[in-house]
Amino acid sequence: MAGSLLNNRARFPLVALGLFFFVVYLITASTKSGGFGSLHPSTQGARSKTVPVDVNEDVAFCIATKDHPDDLVEFLIHHYHHHGIRRFYIMDDGSSTPLSTFKDYGIPRTHLSFQYFDAKSKVDSMQTHIYSECIRLFGPNHKWMAFVDQDEFFETLHEGETLLTILQELEPFSTIGALGVNWVLHSSAGIIHKVESVRKSFTSCCADPEGLEIPDGWKDSRLIKSIVKTDMYDGPLTPHMYRLKNDAKTVGEHQDIIPNGLGVRVPITKDRIALHHYTLKSKEQFEAKLKTWQDKDWSYWDHIEGLPQRECLEMTKYNP
Repeated sequence: MAGSLLNNRARFPLVALGLFFFVVYLITASTKSGGFGSLHPSTQGARSKTVPVDVNEDVAFCIATKDHPDDLVEFLIHHYHHHGIRRFYIMDDGSSTPLSTFKDYGIPRTHLSFQYFDAKSKVDSMQTHIYSECIRLFGPNHKWMAFVDQDEFFETLHEGETLLTILQELEPFSTIGALGVNWVLHSSAGIIHKVESVRKSFTSCCADPEGLEIPDGWKDSRLIKSIVKTDMYDGPLTPHMYRLKNDAKTVGEHQDIIPNGLGVRVPITKDRIALHHYTLKSKEQFEAKLKTWQDKDWSYWDHIEGLPQRECLEMTKYNP
């Protein structure tokens, strides 16, 4: 009896020591998982929230892009964690090293699909051609296709809403064929070199223009990007807006009709959803982008930097 009691007493310090090392391990692991490596529940500020996951892949993203695979990482992580998107089509427009060879995009590889376009595949208006290929190749697998770039991030402004839940509201309406979301244009914020996170760093935005008049030389948040019902897609008007079957309409966040054309929605509202466009990033990144961005030059930088600016911290709340 005395021996048994002695053995039990000896065990207690060992158990306590084991628990101590286990707690130390958990703390160490959590501090080492910074950046975009961890797959924890999404957080906005101090609040954790559960995001509805698109398990049926009703919504897919079609991304026409070239080179700079590391620029895709934050984009994919944001929409995977904060909007529940589970299918991304990486449409590789002839990268010098195919984007499919990049090792770690920060989300499970099973949710990525790659399509490579070599020099023989080149056509005029390559971006909109790629979007039509997304519909032709993959459209039947999804209800919606979002046509966005890797520097564009959706933000929803109401607790409990995501891009997915907003699109689900529109599904029953046969007269609605697409959702158009206005840009929030981010400038360089005076940053020279590449940063780890665009959401945390580029906190200077172009103020929205007022009124309905559209002046010459404009390029601002009047523009939308579209998420289109795949069975209503009838071809591109521009990279921003699309022809729709059965006289269906593109609508804004309040189910207001957006006239066919360039993809302009005025008056601008972003009460429920916005699309943050990190169009410049750092000066170093913009300079690198110009090497493959044939329709832009430094005058575009001057234009965006010259627009009235405001501080915008909305996207800094997102983790991961």
